[in-house]
Amino acid sequence: MSALNAILAFLGRYAPQAMVAGVFVGLILPDLAHILRPLLAAAVWGLLYMAMLRIEWLALVERMRSPLLVIALLVWMLIVCPSLMALILLGVELRPGIEAAMILTAASSSLFSTPALGVMFGLDVALLLIVLVAATLLVPLTLPLAAMTLLGFDMGADPLAMMGRMVALVLSAAVMAAITRKFLGERRVARAAPVLDGLSVVLLIGFAVGIMDGLTARLIGDPVDIALVTALSFAVYIGMMVLSFGIFMVAVPGVGRRDALSAGFISGTRNLAIILAVLPASVDSDLPLFFAVGQFPIYIMPIILKPVFRRLLR
Repeated sequence: MSALNAILAFLGRYAPQAMVAGVFVGLILPDLAHILRPLLAAAVWGLLYMAMLRIEWLALVERMRSPLLVIALLVWMLIVCPSLMALILLGVELRPGIEAAMILTAASSSLFSTPALGVMFGLDVALLLIVLVAATLLVPLTLPLAAMTLLGFDMGADPLAMMGRMVALVLSAAVMAAITRKFLGERRVARAAPVLDGLSVVLLIGFAVGIMDGLTARLIGDPVDIALVTALSFAVYIGMMVLSFGIFMVAVPGVGRRDALSAGFISGTRNLAIILAVLPASVDSDLPLFFAVGQFPIYIMPIILKPVFRRLLR
């Protein structure tokens, strides 16, 4: 058991490198991706459970004594960003499914691994954690509403049904995490942090491999189209990050560079897994395609961003 814990702790320390490996394993081993594909929803629930398990709710309540920046960031991420994305796409000719995926990406909550990556980058982890929790709890309500109001076509999923599935996903993970913390106690959970981080990385790798199911064949069959969708996914990731940093640095009073970089980072790293987990099989095929390709910036960019953030914060 100690050897396994050491391996998991090692994976937790080298999460960005392990995440990059997971993406390419899914492309290189399509049969493994096909095997893991049915487990995607379970992996998403597990990641959400791990994130909720690590949360110290009393500490979050204490940090919310100055909530203006948190509220501004939530409004920006869940309402303004998808609205801006919809406006931008009015002047662009893309397939409806790709446009819908880009709008849903801009309306989603932040990635579960954002606080852990924020520690490595030197960002405001308290802010990242608060926004992660609040956005994850709110997104089952805000994202389906964004789908109903901003998408101009039938994407193959009922927004209200999607809302119900998202509420069940988030609340079940939160309740189970609360029960676990109550049963184990705060100290045991704190001591197990490196192992929990390693388990999260294992789930992230499993998700990255499984979501690549079918992508290898499409890449071989139409590499130009996959390259275009990949470029769009990087543009969404980097564009939201840079725009959010600029807006909060210039337009929001009292925000310093560290807070603005934290706001930019969490605005760019959106959770595509939580959307994919509640979409029906009949959904427009371009949506899961974009969410699969969207893992490339999510898993690759942390290695690039680490020295950039370190230099900007120096």
